[in-house]
Amino acid sequence: MLRHLLVPVIVLSVVVGLAAEPRLRPISATAFTDEQRALVTTYGGVFGTDSDLKTLLVHPELVKGVLPFANYILSESTLTPRHRELLIMRTAQLARSTFLWYKHQPRLRASDPPDREVSRSATNIEETLFLAADELHEKSFVSDGTWRALSQSYNEHQLMDAVFTIAETTMLAGLVNSVDVEQELGGFIVPLSALSRTPGPEREHQPLTKPRVEPVVLAQASPEIRAMLDPSGSGRDIAAVYRTFARHPKLYVPRQILSEYIRTKSTLSGRVREMLILRIGWRCRSAYEWAAHAPAGRRAGLTDDQVRMLARPGYDGWNAADAAIVRAADELFDDDVISEGTWKALDEQFDEKQLLDVLITTGGYRMVSMVLNTFGVPAEPNSEPFP
Repeated sequence: MLRHLLVPVIVLSVVVGLAAEPRLRPISATAFTDEQRALVTTYGGVFGTDSDLKTLLVHPELVKGVLPFANYILSESTLTPRHRELLIMRTAQLARSTFLWYKHQPRLRASDPPDREVSRSATNIEETLFLAADELHEKSFVSDGTWRALSQSYNEHQLMDAVFTIAETTMLAGLVNSVDVEQELGGFIVPLSALSRTPGPEREHQPLTKPRVEPVVLAQASPEIRAMLDPSGSGRDIAAVYRTFARHPKLYVPRQILSEYIRTKSTLSGRVREMLILRIGWRCRSAYEWAAHAPAGRRAGLTDDQVRMLARPGYDGWNAADAAIVRAADELFDDDVISEGTWKALDEQFDEKQLLDVLITTGGYRMVSMVLNTFGVPAEPNSEPFP
């Protein structure tokens, strides 16, 4: 049965030499700066040195912010190599990411093959992993039944790693799809622009009333966990999202690097960043995300009316530049790619580094929204209600 679940849903016309021009041109290895060469040495061994990394090297600070967590997912999580690659390939299939599909085929083949005498329960866990990927893609949420089924075979760290693997791959799929990263296959080049895309329906889920992953209680935490959550020893309150992720310290550290990059180091203005976060959080129906970022959006310059506009369909009331930003988040959610017209509108107001940050910000907070919904991270006191 499993082999049928991984049959590609992608139908391509592969033509030699007729690939679409990438929207962002990868940097040739012969043109690397010393900094870029060092980044390849640091991160390329796990991530790979294909066109995706060479495209990201346009923005070295982004590489430093994104690849530590990407490489954790690829090689350091608690999942077996086989389960990791099955989740990545299923997500690539759902997101119609030709590049990731072909990049990970050899990795799946190289992962530990299943025992020929594998029990039915072992087969079922792989089928359940596919269900989890399907549900996260459709509803930004893993259903109670699927979560219970996974919990029969996975401990808490493995459950967290499985959800993050799907969510992280979703972020990367939207990025490589949108910049038209080329994939060379034995002399053939498969253009991502050949993929057909159909907008998905509105995807609803029922919010959890009780956490599936309980946040760490700081007063009861080990000194190591307290230092990780509050490095300065300030004694400040720690948000539930961080205390939840701290249940898995090995995951927490590289994920925090990604989070801090998006929030504090990207090239986007605070206003643009919060527009993208609020829109994708609303589309994912993430009440926690909305409550955290609606006040941040106002502090960054969004008016009350604009915050409300981010929580309704369509683009009425936005100027052309802002409408393109909101539309980009919608298209990544609906289609896992930014359309040609929207990309052109973004390209008129952003440089290459900012374009990459648009993709990572939207995809990164889609990832977080999926996780918050699925783990049931509890709302902070006096949170702003979801619209």
